[in-house]
Amino acid sequence: MSTLSTNSEPVLKPKKKKEFTYFTLLLFIVLGFGLQIIAGIGVAIYDEVMGSNMTGILLEGPYALLIDAAFFLGVAVLYRPVRRFLKPMWNVTVLKERKTYVYILVGFLIVAAVQYVMLSFLSLESADQQQKDLNQGSFNQTLLSSWIFFISVAVITPIKEELLYRGVLCGFLTKRHHVLVGIFVSALVFGLLHIGFPITATVMGIVFAIIYYRTKSIFPSMILHMLWNGLVSITVFF
Repeated sequence: MSTLSTNSEPVLKPKKKKEFTYFTLLLFIVLGFGLQIIAGIGVAIYDEVMGSNMTGILLEGPYALLIDAAFFLGVAVLYRPVRRFLKPMWNVTVLKERKTYVYILVGFLIVAAVQYVMLSFLSLESADQQQKDLNQGSFNQTLLSSWIFFISVAVITPIKEELLYRGVLCGFLTKRHHVLVGIFVSALVFGLLHIGFPITATVMGIVFAIIYYRTKSIFPSMILHMLWNGLVSITVFF
């Protein structure tokens, strides 16, 4: 005599989350830069029609940094695969651990030593070029503009760069390939995009990525990045 199963309803398998792929990474970068280009074309058309100089203003000093960060952070928030991928990296519990601040201090000393050697002993990098890379220009003439410059360089840019280079690029390459691939490739890209100080920036990228990997959180490397950029911003004015 056969018996009927008490659970005749089909078992629904949970949907698998979409994997973060190279296409996702590429689309994120294309959206970040592409939307800026489209916005730039729109502003240029507005200038042509209205006879204004909005393009020149927006490309001056920290405004360019703020706009770049706004687009990439906006895409990171609105593009679900990136937002989901970054979610585990917002781990604030590491900020309660003493070793986190040891990492930050050691990292700061390493970056400072490399920067000093590159500028003062080997003369392989230029402080003047670093200021140009920071988009300072002539943007330090008023107190308000100086504060805007400081906030854009010391706060907004580190948030954007840590999410982009450590959170997305390093995190993706580490999961896809190996931690060493993630650390060194992301650091090399970070360094090459800092034309005025590529060697120091590459070392910075390695230090930031190691701290990010060791703590499994984006906050410690972000704090170190802010501290360093804040120091550089202050020295720019003096």
